[in-house]
Amino acid sequence: MAGNIAITTEDLKEAILKDRLLLHYQPQFTPDGAGIQCVEALVRWQDPERGLIPPRLFIPLAEKTGLVAELGSWVLRRACRDGIAWPGISVAVNVSPLQFRDPGFVDFVRATADSAGLPFSRLEIEITEGAYFDDIERAQNELRRLRALGISLALDDFGTGYASLTYLRRLPFTKIKIDKSFVDECQTVGSAAIIHAVIALSRALGLKVAAEGVETPEQQRFLRAAGCHYLQGFLFSKPVPAAQIAPLLMRLSAA
Repeated sequence: MAGNIAITTEDLKEAILKDRLLLHYQPQFTPDGAGIQCVEALVRWQDPERGLIPPRLFIPLAEKTGLVAELGSWVLRRACRDGIAWPGISVAVNVSPLQFRDPGFVDFVRATADSAGLPFSRLEIEITEGAYFDDIERAQNELRRLRALGISLALDDFGTGYASLTYLRRLPFTKIKIDKSFVDECQTVGSAAIIHAVIALSRALGLKVAAEGVETPEQQRFLRAAGCHYLQGFLFSKPVPAAQIAPLLMRLSAA
C-alpha cells in the first residue's frame, strides 16, 4: 500500500538526479467549462520498483530535508519545456517559501524560461503567504522583478492565512486562488459571504480570481454567479499527464 512505502532522502535525491519525476497538469477552466486559461504543474514520482509514489509522501520529506528547492527547480524546468506545446494558455508552477527566498530565484526563473523558449507572459508563479510573511520588503522587490518580466503571480490558498488582506494591495499579484476549504462549504452562509467578499475585493484591485477544488455542479453555479474568473477541480478535470493536455485543448476548441 502507498501509505507503507518507506522513502529516504537519498531516494528522493536519486529520483531528481535520474529524472524519475514527472508532471501532471490540472487545468483552470472558464466558469462555463468551455475554455482553459492555465494549467497547474503538479509533480509525481514514478519509482521503477515501488511504482507511483504519491506527493503526500515525498513533498513533506523534501520540505523537511531542504530538497524542496531542488525539487522545485526541476518542476520549473520541466513545466517550461512542456508549456511550449500549448500556445494560448499559461503554465502555473508552485514555488515553496524556501525556493522563493533564494537570492538567485528571479534570475533562475528568467534563465529557465528563456532556455525553454517559453514567453514570460505564459508563465505563472504561485506562492503562499509563507513565502513573504517574514520579509515583506524583500518579497515586494522580488515579485516586482518577476512582474517586470511579464510573469503572472498568483497567491495560493487565499483565506487560510492571517495577513493576506493586509499585504494584498502592496504585493503585485495578478490572481488569487480561493482555498478549497471555502469552496467545500460555499453553500453555508459564512463561506459564501467570504467568497463574495474576496471576489469583490479582488475585482476592485484589478485581480483575477480562481477557485480550487470545484467538485460539484452546485459549486460551479455558485462560483460562476459570484463572478469567479476561473474554476479548477475534479468537476472539470483531474490532474493529467502532459500528453493529454493538447487533445483536451483540441476537443474544447472544436466544441
